Amino acid sequence: MRKYLLSVLMAALVPLSLSAQSARTILDATAARLSAPGGIKAKFKATQFNGSAVEGEASGTLLLRGRAYQVTTNELLTWYDGTTQWSMMKGSDEVNVTTPSESEQAQLNPATLINIYKQGYKYTMSRSTLRGHKTFVVHLIAKSSKAYYSDIYVDVEQGTYTPLCFRAKHDGNWMRLSVLSFMSGLNLPASDFVFPANDYPDVEVIDLR
Repeated sequence: MRKYLLSVLMAALVPLSLSAQSARTILDATAARLSAPGGIKAKFKATQFNGSAVEGEASGTLLLRGRAYQVTTNELLTWYDGTTQWSMMKGSDEVNVTTPSESEQAQLNPATLINIYKQGYKYTMSRSTLRGHKTFVVHLIAKSSKAYYSDIYVDVEQGTYTPLCFRAKHDGNWMRLSVLSFMSGLNLPASDFVFPANDYPDVEVIDLR
């Protein structure tokens, strides 16, 4: 009887182990895709929810190279060189300079968001379809109740490991980042991730660090 029960238990545990391993492999490949040499360019739509209601939306373009990024939307311009961040509302005469936390970066930078899986999350994997693409859906669940995001879902195109959607839950509410287009193999210069002061000679730089 004990041998039989042990066999049943092992049979139940193996699929879980394989699922976790498959999820980790997919996340590793997707993180590598986002870290492509020379950088990537993506168009996106970000949606913030309050419960089930849409609280805010923004569409724009993301340039990403390693930890550095540039985000452009209809209302906001953001540059981050890996240490310093510059943020400016379009049409404003001020640009704010800060040193963002990891959680603040995760709200803008999908590379930061997806790399969270290396720090205190367990994960499972399923298969689905999104916008006509066959996908892997990796669900990340925080091991600690103190984690900024309690749940994260990453939808990844099968075959290419291109990220198509990120969904993250914080304080009971969801944020969704839909990737509408994705280009890699670029050669983005470091200047793309620093506030171009010469282009905005009349803008006041406010250092909030």
